[in-house]
Amino acid sequence: MEPMYTAGGSPRPVPAAGEASAPWFQTPYGDWRLKAEVEAMEERFPGFRLAAVEGSLGWMGRLARPFGGDGAYLVQVRYPMCFPDEPPEVTILEPELVPDTPHLVLGRRPCLYLPTREPSHGYDPATTTAATLVAWTALWIHAYETWAATGLWPGRSD
Repeated sequence: MEPMYTAGGSPRPVPAAGEASAPWFQTPYGDWRLKAEVEAMEERFPGFRLAAVEGSLGWMGRLARPFGGDGAYLVQVRYPMCFPDEPPEVTILEPELVPDTPHLVLGRRPCLYLPTREPSHGYDPATTTAATLVAWTALWIHAYETWAATGLWPGRSD
């Protein structure tokens, strides 16, 4: 995976088929926001790398298993072209998840927050970063492994 952004550099354009407008990260706000996203990720999750992901920008990295054991979770965070108006999508690429896992959306996307307009309950376009979503994913993985071991999903389920 080729890095798309480095400190002091600019992101390379990602072609958007049929779109006349610039991608979010090529706007003045997007340039500032991408730098803030990179800073947050480098500080909190330095093992993740910014790269081209499914025609956009995103992060790829591994999260350790919370209770030890072999392997790690390969996590992808993909910014939609209309970020930050829409939240990034988080996908767990590896390992295979147990069929019928609770709190999954579309098979490999962990449900990380309640889909509401109330920012205190989930994604807030002004303050939620990829680092926030990766931290929430680490909590989701902890809950997932607890559920896999006990059959009970910890925390709220509404």
